[in-house]
Amino acid sequence: MSVSTLHVFIGILSITCTSCQKWFNVTEEFMVIPNNNGNGVVVKLQLELSQVIADAMAMSVEMHHSMNLRWQDDRFIRQGSTNPHKTYINMYGTDPDFEFVWVPDVYMTNEVPSGILDYQPTDIIRIYENGTLLLSKQHVVMFYCKLRLFKVPMTNEICSIQFQSNAYSEEEMDLDWFYNPPVTFSKDYVSLVSKIANTMTEKCEGGEIAPNELRPCIQLNIEVEQVYKGFIVQVYLPSSAILFMLWLGFWLNFKEVSARIRIVSVAFTLTVTQMVGVMIVFPDIVELEPLVVWNAFCLGMNILAFIEFLVVHNMYMNIQLKKAQSQELTVTPLPSSAVSMQSKNMVKRIQVQPMSGDLDPEDLGRRRKRHRPPCITPDTVDKMCMVAFIFIFITFNIVYWTTFMHFDL
Repeated sequence: MSVSTLHVFIGILSITCTSCQKWFNVTEEFMVIPNNNGNGVVVKLQLELSQVIADAMAMSVEMHHSMNLRWQDDRFIRQGSTNPHKTYINMYGTDPDFEFVWVPDVYMTNEVPSGILDYQPTDIIRIYENGTLLLSKQHVVMFYCKLRLFKVPMTNEICSIQFQSNAYSEEEMDLDWFYNPPVTFSKDYVSLVSKIANTMTEKCEGGEIAPNELRPCIQLNIEVEQVYKGFIVQVYLPSSAILFMLWLGFWLNFKEVSARIRIVSVAFTLTVTQMVGVMIVFPDIVELEPLVVWNAFCLGMNILAFIEFLVVHNMYMNIQLKKAQSQELTVTPLPSSAVSMQSKNMVKRIQVQPMSGDLDPEDLGRRRKRHRPPCITPDTVDKMCMVAFIFIFITFNIVYWTTFMHFDL
């Protein structure tokens, strides 16, 4: 170890040793809520949000945050301090006096029971010489919220969180926001379906501990901006790709009815699977009206394509049948002398002759008119339906997005 490194190490040890010197003697009395000469205790809360994610399996929101609590305890004031607002010590969880220090019992009222997904134990309290204490907790919790994804029109949603004291009344403890600022978050974070647009803080009315004794309460309103890309990727893009695959079926020859039916079957199965998947992933936090209309349209297009394929195939089969019936055949037995005498079984050979000679001209004209090729062929119907398919899809999208994006249903 070099001399310079040794000097730096000794300096750090001296700073740590100096900062660890206590000017107070913690006893069991410090476990009681501070009185502060009859002024009570005011707890300031500050939140640092890292992520706010709408949970996909229930009507709840997952929040990654750090909760900072500040309060004044005159029992920790150091008399004669030269810089009490900046000089402090850190009391760690391994300190024997740590468990005797009173800390606020602030909790989240709409937290999901056993909804703490991750928790970093609080093992440090910063104590300033002016009696200010700072406690920091890092949580990943889930809480109930009336957040409705894809609410039409797609306006911002407000998700409210209330913080209260568990055991103290408003007379014993006041709870307020730390205004510098009260809530910090990163606007760069965007989830698949939402992002934080703004936060608003206010006081609220807490629950009753006893008659006419209310708990201190503060409320955080998180303004959540909905993001289009989540539903485009999960709903509209897959279903549009399915309809495009269905439209490609019109390019197949109408004689390939088995291939067309397979395309319709696959498209119908994928559409139903996609519908069920959305309902499973977003059971309660999605406005169903837009998705029901969209999925009903996709299913209707599948059914219409299936009907068109069947109609065109039946037209083709009828035309072929009429062609076969355009010539009626007659069977005339040959003379017996032409039959081989060596065969034990009688073999009849037939000669095909048209019957037109036996018909009068008027009846023959009616038959020819009846078997005239149709004006609308299966190929014509296919081309018309191919264009109509695209026209219906574009028209529906214009009406759909105009309706659901501009009108509050």
